[in-house]
Order: sequence, then C-alpha cells, then structure tokens
Amino acid sequence: MTEARPFRAAMSAMLAPRRAAVQVVGFALGTALVLWVVKGALDAAADPSRAGIMESVRAAWQSRPWLVAGIAITTVLSLVIDGALFWLVLLPVRRLGFMEIQWLTCVTATSNFFPVRLGIPVRYAYALLANRLTFMQATAWFMALTLVILVSLGAVVAATILVPEPGVAWGALVLAALAIGGFALHRIASLGAVRSRMNGWERMLTTPGTYWAGAVLRVLEVLLWVARMWCASEILGLGLSFAAVTVLGVAAIAVMLNPLGRIGFREATTVLVANWMAGGGIDVSHADGGFKQLALVESLGEMFTTIPLGIVAIPFLVRWYRLRQREAAAQAAPGAN
Repeated sequence: MTEARPFRAAMSAMLAPRRAAVQVVGFALGTALVLWVVKGALDAAADPSRAGIMESVRAAWQSRPWLVAGIAITTVLSLVIDGALFWLVLLPVRRLGFMEIQWLTCVTATSNFFPVRLGIPVRYAYALLANRLTFMQATAWFMALTLVILVSLGAVVAATILVPEPGVAWGALVLAALAIGGFALHRIASLGAVRSRMNGWERMLTTPGTYWAGAVLRVLEVLLWVARMWCASEILGLGLSFAAVTVLGVAAIAVMLNPLGRIGFREATTVLVANWMAGGGIDVSHADGGFKQLALVESLGEMFTTIPLGIVAIPFLVRWYRLRQREAAAQAAPGAN
C-alpha cells in the first residue's frame, strides 16, 4: 500500500484532467495540421509535373530499394539507441536489464501516437512499479537524459551552422561542443546544493564515460533522423543538401518535445522549416507541395515501423514486469536478506 500511494500521486499529477484536456486539444489541432499537410501532398500529386507519394515510393523501390528500406532501418536503429541511452545514463547508479529498457522504449514510442501522449507516464509507471524507483529518482533519471539530449542536439546544430557539409571539421566541432557541454553539466551536477538533493544520483552526469558514451550515441541518433529525412527527400527527388536535411531532422526532434503531442506538429514543422530554407519565410500558404510530401513520407515511414514494433514488444515487457514483481516479492518475504 505504501508503494501504491506515490505511484497513484504521480499518475494523478501527470494524467490530471487539465493536462489530458490540453493534450486532447493538441491532438485535435495536430489532426487539423495533418489534414492540411495531406491536402497539400494530394494537390502536389495532381500536378502533372510531379509524381504522387505512392508513385515515388514504388519507383524508388524498383530503382533504389535501399532508400525505402533505409527509412525503416534508421527508425529501428534510432529506437535501439534511444533505449540504450536510457539504460546507459542510469548505469552509474542502477543496472537494469538492457532488453527490458529496449522493449519499454518500443512500447512508449508507440504510445506517443495516442491522442493523450502516454510515453512519459508509461515510463514513470514502469520505473515506479517494476524497477522500484522513487518518483524523485525516476525524475532525476529522465532529467539527466534530457540534458544529455539537449547538449547533443546543440552540438549538431552549432557544428552544422559553422560547417554545413559533413567532414573532419564538422566532426571536430561536434566533439568540441560535446566537451564544453559535458564540462558544464559536470560542474553543475558537482555543486554542493545539487549533490545534497540528488543523494548520489548526480553520478549520472558526473561519470565521464557514461556522459561521453551517451552523448556520442545521441549524436548518432540525430544523424539517423537526418539520414531518414534524406532518404525521404531522395525518394521524392527533392535533392536536399546535408545542411538542409540536418536542420529538418533536428527541427523534427525538437518539436517532439512539445507538450501538446506528436501528430501534426512534426509534419507541419518540417513544412515550415523547409519552406523557410527555400526562401519562402514563415508564410506557408504557398509552400511547395513537395515539402508536404516529404513531411508525410518521413513521418509515416517512422509510424509504420514503430507501431508494429511496439505491439510486438508488449508481451516481452509484460514478462520483464512479472520478473520484477517476483524479485520484489522474494525480497519482501520473511527471512530474505
């Protein structure tokens, strides 16, 4: 009963009617944005000089099938890296099952497509009920991961602004930015006020090997998003540069952090940013239909890969959950050490 109280309190806070209502409104707005993108893509397909999405995908599958497969492969690898990041960041203070976190990541990624985004609540629920973390410990875990993600995103953006093409100079700038960000996080996490409240959990940010491994993995994940965006642009014959697809990939990742939801906002952001880079500014009323096709191909490719993986992951995650429950029961049994 004592363990159920903090769980109920945490879930009540995250799934409060007001928050749920905001996300339902966000889902409705996102749906309207998706319909706008779909309409633009259909209008583009009606243009005799431009192929439709399915026509472009079929043509790419016949001539360059690795582009179509690349969207699915980059999505799977991105999920694997995301799960590895969660596992790795926690490692200095707690070792969990690597595959346990992988299956959880697949399930939470799928749940983010629901009208009320359940990814974070599901992670909290599993951390509290299965992994026996406290609410503060789970929050510290997720915050540490978020900080590593933000530093990695910033490193890629800064390097791409200074050196728009990949190469040695671009990689050196990314590493330099990661070093600066890692030093700053280490200093902040080492402050007495932070350490006194974290009770040793600051090691998630002060362990150099963990930080560097996590940051490099996150940069690789960003590059996978960029690669997926590039595959989509090549399928449609848009011929976007590395700098352009990098900005689009980072923008798609950044907008995923919004509290309103995933559906619609990411696609609209892709159109907005692509239109801005093409010289159209923020006025998307006359945005190129090709940008709307790009947003749909990239997003649908990820969705049609993620949701089946999430469904497959459910029984494996249930098995891990039952294992954790048995471990907790064994530890609570009379005479257990």
